[in-house]
Amino acid sequence: MLSVFVVPEITNTDSITVDGDEAHHAIKVMRLNIGEEIIVTDGAGNWAQGLVSTVDKKSFAITVSRRGVEEQRTPQMIVIQALTKSDRMRETIELLTVAGVDRIIPWKAERSIAQEKDGSTEKWMAVAVAASKQSRRLRFPVIESALTTAQIIDRFGANLIVLHESASAKLSDLKFVDETPVVIVVGPEGGISDAELSQLSATAVRMGPQVLRSSHAGFAALAALQTLIARW
Repeated sequence: MLSVFVVPEITNTDSITVDGDEAHHAIKVMRLNIGEEIIVTDGAGNWAQGLVSTVDKKSFAITVSRRGVEEQRTPQMIVIQALTKSDRMRETIELLTVAGVDRIIPWKAERSIAQEKDGSTEKWMAVAVAASKQSRRLRFPVIESALTTAQIIDRFGANLIVLHESASAKLSDLKFVDETPVVIVVGPEGGISDAELSQLSATAVRMGPQVLRSSHAGFAALAALQTLIARW
């Protein structure tokens, strides 16, 4: 499996240089050597593959042999995730990223214990980038600032799929249109309140008799949906 490194831009040159933290990790931690084949990406789907041609103290370069673009897939997978404790939020972002989420929107749910702090979005994005590299994603997910219930309704209307343990419909009952984004709402550990469920006015579905943790539910739903739309 080829290692993936991030660069600000995939240029149209025969050689691409990697520096900064990416180069430091590759050189000092991974002990990257001349002749190794790797992939570099800008995180927006553009990528280049090639052999490492030079390794210096703070940078290295590859000679490009292949390049391309990982296109945005449809339907887009969006997860509105209730804020959880910091360690749980990190785990959630890792799981959603490797499961193929396109956009993560933290939610200030009524029963969320945690709050969004200054710099949270940047920290969460760093987690998503690391998970993307590990899973060889070349188009990284987008992570937004947290929204309130009212802001979610204003933006998405009733075009939402809410995971709820008391729903009568099953996730597998859903039908999808290729160009229409799939928006999944995951509540906090304390559950989605009756008032929120009423306000969201969305399609509520359950995922079997088991009740999953908030940090795991979105991952399970994405895995099931990827199978339903024949992507996996």
